[in-house]
Amino acid sequence: MSLNDNIKLVMNKLKTVTDCPVCSKKRSLQMGNVISNKEGSLMIYNKCPHCASAFMAVVSGSRERGLVVVETLTDLSYEEALRVQDKPVLTADAVLEIYQSV
Repeated sequence: MSLNDNIKLVMNKLKTVTDCPVCSKKRSLQMGNVISNKEGSLMIYNKCPHCASAFMAVVSGSRERGLVVVETLTDLSYEEALRVQDKPVLTADAVLEIYQSV
């Protein structure tokens, strides 16, 4: 079984419940739709069942660090998240160039 298979197994069994930062209702952190699957980490898209706010989470794990989940609120749809996940990273120089041209 690969590391990512183990991460998926743990996330599907995870019963952790947290408050949605948008509507404050309880929601589960169980597995959503996988956006990216790279060895040692998964990017997951999930929605609050109460207010439909969207979240993207990076889940990574190793024997040394254990399981780490970092989640952020997003306005992207699942399809948009799939489309942009392989785009190049926006660099600080590119941001400065855009700022200076405005």
